[in-house]
Amino acid sequence: MALIGLFSLAVLYTLYFARDLLLPVFLALLLSLLLRPLVKALRRLRVPEVVSAIALVVLLLAGLVGAAISLTEPATSWIQRAPVVVREMEFKLGDLRDSIESARRASHQIEQMAAAADDEAQAVIVRGPTLAEQVLTQTQVVVAQAFIVLVLLFFFLAGGRSMLEQVMGSMTNLEARIHYATIAGTVQKNIAVYLATVTLINTALGLATAGLMTVLGMPNPGLWGVMVTTLNFIPYLGSGVSLVVIGVVSALTFDDLLQIAAPPLAFLVLTAIEGNFVTPMIVGRRLTLNPIGVFLTILFWGWLWGIPGALMAVPILAVFKILCDAHKPLHPLGALLGGKPGT
Repeated sequence: MALIGLFSLAVLYTLYFARDLLLPVFLALLLSLLLRPLVKALRRLRVPEVVSAIALVVLLLAGLVGAAISLTEPATSWIQRAPVVVREMEFKLGDLRDSIESARRASHQIEQMAAAADDEAQAVIVRGPTLAEQVLTQTQVVVAQAFIVLVLLFFFLAGGRSMLEQVMGSMTNLEARIHYATIAGTVQKNIAVYLATVTLINTALGLATAGLMTVLGMPNPGLWGVMVTTLNFIPYLGSGVSLVVIGVVSALTFDDLLQIAAPPLAFLVLTAIEGNFVTPMIVGRRLTLNPIGVFLTILFWGWLWGIPGALMAVPILAVFKILCDAHKPLHPLGALLGGKPGT
């Protein structure tokens, strides 16, 4: 038990301190599982896997660059407006704004009294980086990691099948070779279908949100659609964050109470339909995850890797459950995580 505990602590330590290296690897693996069926389909058409991998990576890169070009300007505008947004929200909150101003005046008077008590004290103001500068720094990190993800994705798509065949070929026991080859095929198939289904559902929700925001007169509807698509990979929390952001933007954009309430209410109806009907009906037939397990997994990976970890938490849990379902000794753990063993 002591050895198991030490090993678990070592794994957590490695996952936490090596997150900058492991995050691109995990994301590239998930993307390769998502795109593997396309490579297989192209191979049946006698297209070499290297060519397929290059084509898919180039298409993915083009999509990312196009999205970045179209969304950078509105996103930067909202980031630069952050201080103004705070003041506008204070103004629209009315009485609460007056209370905040009173507290500020009282705080300012206390500061003046403290300064008068020590005439020789000199104020030193250290200016930290602005919000825009912090975002720019993080953007550079994200671009570097995205490049690593694309390179790894190419290698996984181009050489993943041959690597798996080499591993299977190294097994001398024919029965074990067949057993693990079957497991690998089952896991690949189920994970690819699950990831593709969830991605399509989230994309459809994002498009529907962008369309509704356009109809309701919200600014930058495409930006909110992309936000909803991305955050919806985090169950429960993602839709809540999207609802708050849409509500704040609506309050800053409109003056009439009905106009302010319309965008968040419309999004609430959309996400309720998606969460209670669409996703359970489509995804639930193949894979059902325990809500408690989902929530704990989001907390764990969010604590470990921040927002990227929270975004990948449920796909990682789905991968782990499918692995448990495909390996008979781990069926009880797979059942604990929810649903019946995958087929």
